Amino acid sequence: MIRAAVIAFLASVGPAAMAFEPGQSDYVFSSDLSAQGFAPFGTGGSGNTLYGMTNGSDIYLCFLFDTPEDQATRQTALLAELAGEAGDRTIPNIPVVCVMTQ
Repeated sequence: MIRAAVIAFLASVGPAAMAFEPGQSDYVFSSDLSAQGFAPFGTGGSGNTLYGMTNGSDIYLCFLFDTPEDQATRQTALLAELAGEAGDRTIPNIPVVCVMTQ
């Protein structure tokens, strides 16, 4: 009975009354969050996320932040390794940035 009343009330106030005003924050690299004690959690790839990071009530969703040029450099170096022709083993890191959720 109470549950039905709560559902009816929420339906009558509409979605605008329940929405929060979005804020803004800087993106953070995944490694920075890890150093701050955040723990990863799986997201199942929803919204093109790789994973999430959480610490208490703070939640970040993390995304690949790569460039085609860096991808090509890594691929060339790794294919050279497979062919036994590896030269310099230094390749660009794969950056992952995390965005705070509300």
